[in-house]
Amino acid sequence: MKRILFLLTLSALLPVLAVHAQGTPICHYKENGTLVCTLGGGNGGGGGGGGGAGGGCTPGEHLAYRITGYNPATQTCSALPVIVDNCTGQIIDSAGDAVDDLPCSLEQPEPQSPCDVLTAGAGGFTCEANKWNLSARVSFPIIHLDVRPYPVTLVRWPTAIRNGGLSTASGMDSEAYFPYGGGSPGNPQVGDWRDLRLILHLRPAGSLSVSLPHVGTFDLPDQGASGTPRLFQWEVPSHPAAGGGPLAETIRGLDELPADMPLFVGRGRAPYRLFWEFRYEAYEALRECLPGADAQGNYDCDGGQGHTEIVGYGWRGHSSAGEISPTDVQGLPASLMADLNGDGVADAYWDNNLTLRRMDDNNRIDNPHYQRSWNWDGIIYWAVREGQGQIGWPEQ
Repeated sequence: MKRILFLLTLSALLPVLAVHAQGTPICHYKENGTLVCTLGGGNGGGGGGGGGAGGGCTPGEHLAYRITGYNPATQTCSALPVIVDNCTGQIIDSAGDAVDDLPCSLEQPEPQSPCDVLTAGAGGFTCEANKWNLSARVSFPIIHLDVRPYPVTLVRWPTAIRNGGLSTASGMDSEAYFPYGGGSPGNPQVGDWRDLRLILHLRPAGSLSVSLPHVGTFDLPDQGASGTPRLFQWEVPSHPAAGGGPLAETIRGLDELPADMPLFVGRGRAPYRLFWEFRYEAYEALRECLPGADAQGNYDCDGGQGHTEIVGYGWRGHSSAGEISPTDVQGLPASLMADLNGDGVADAYWDNNLTLRRMDDNNRIDNPHYQRSWNWDGIIYWAVREGQGQIGWPEQ
């Protein structure tokens, strides 16, 4: 728990015995470790109220809190109410007993991405943090579309698709030691860092989007490898007159089809968000709040009942994390820009690493008679033919 002494000034002039706060203090830590608090709607500081054109002040007194500590777990401050002179800012007198549960809100600074260089491509992202010799890469995870019957179906035949799973992906780089304090792993000094880790995460941000000609677009929630599929049917065959495109012989992996069978061409993709995480341990002085005053007679913690003292040295973990928005990535390919809220600005990334898995009639993907998969980077090829005969293939 970090604790520090400072004044939190109330904006209203109050009698000596009126010790109720008129707002919730907003606190944040500066780079040097100083805790600074102000009232949410007023003016902080130890100075007094309004003044004239000459910069004077209104003579009198006001109530202030002498903050002695902050508890991040409960978001409360311990404080001593005091009376302060409006013009000099000097403490005149105590205004009551110590307060241990004054509401305080710690305002965290926006975490800064450690990526000095961030590159993006169809396969994923690379973050380079040059000051620590770290380079982390994360690749788009495989997303699964389970299909039946495939790669050919019949006009008006029940055809099934299922979001078979949207997984997460992570990539990390690490550095064992940085002697910022001049030490070494065997003889650490205050300021040294160790076990530095830079991590990138890709996490799903929505459903699997599947677009098929003459059928439409489906938003498929994650059902896993055993969920219930969505049923639909085509009304026209994949004939060139109906928009059928390439022939089966031109597409890798469709050797089960007649070479001259035309195919419909669709697309499947899922939105993902990109996050960074930076962790390290720092060799620091370990401080505790001890009862009573320090050698100079000062109190700075435990509601004015204790003082902070160094009790030893050791390693302490630190971490920060944040999100990398598409607007932060220069040169991001248009094929990766996902606009989920429709405001014209990309707010996620399209994962096109789509693998199609064939299901049997029981929606299983592990039946050895049917088991097979295809991946064309988000493209879906599907043959549709006219016919009244039973589809027993591929078991026949």
